[in-house]
Amino acid sequence: MNILHDLQWVLPLRSAAGIQLAMAFSWLGYATFLMFFMSIGYWVWNKERFFRLLVVVAANALLNAYAKDLFQDPRPPLEIRLDDLVGASYGLPSGHAQMAVALWIWLAWEVRRVWAWWMCSGIALGVMFSRMYLGVHDLEDVLAGAVLGGASLLVFAWAQRQPNPLQRSLVWQLAAIVGVAGLALASWPGAQPPDYVPMLAAWLATATACLHWDRRHMQFAAPAGAMRAIAATLLGALLFWGEQKLLKILGLQLQWDPTLWSACKGVVSGAFVALFVPWVSRALHLTPARGAPAPH
Repeated sequence: MNILHDLQWVLPLRSAAGIQLAMAFSWLGYATFLMFFMSIGYWVWNKERFFRLLVVVAANALLNAYAKDLFQDPRPPLEIRLDDLVGASYGLPSGHAQMAVALWIWLAWEVRRVWAWWMCSGIALGVMFSRMYLGVHDLEDVLAGAVLGGASLLVFAWAQRQPNPLQRSLVWQLAAIVGVAGLALASWPGAQPPDYVPMLAAWLATATACLHWDRRHMQFAAPAGAMRAIAATLLGALLFWGEQKLLKILGLQLQWDPTLWSACKGVVSGAFVALFVPWVSRALHLTPARGAPAPH
């Protein structure tokens, strides 16, 4: 048996409870959770920390999608798959594994507490194992995703320590985002990139501009106290859910070019998360009237 590609060892481990648990872990790697998690963290925890997390997630999403279409490595046989959300996408590298390492390990590094390292490492391992348990990735896919995710964190941590205009200049930051996204789209190895690629690029560019404006003018700060934080979380989640539903309805009505519409959704969502929801939270007195900038 080739341990890197054969998943026959997984089949005897399956049970009804195990499948449900694996589904739960896998949900932590899909776009719905990622968008809500990063947005809520931005509103109620630390906007600077979760902005950096957005950069890490967006970069890894682009890298993973590009690598999948470049290698075009098929997933395990259809008859052993238990997650039908993967569609016709390729297997190598595993996006869930790459995102699990990039998101949770970076978050643990940001928090720098022992409990955070244990919790985030456990979640990352659970997500990675769930992809094999559900039969949608083999061990090679998962290991490749984990390595790419880890390598991206090393590069990002190194880049943060280097003096360069990207750290302060909005123009340079936007030019880098547009340049990298444009180069990737122009050289895409497949017929068409997934719709989340232009969406995340536009979201990141818009959120970058909004954060610069916020630092100078609004200085949004997280709520003080558990009750205000819970209220701000519920309010933001409800508003964000409504915005996503509205964009879905508009997309069906407008029938624009998929890449263009995905970029438009990213612009709207980036401004919605980084400016509109914070403004509403402040208007309802859930957040301080004028908060000091969060620590970097």
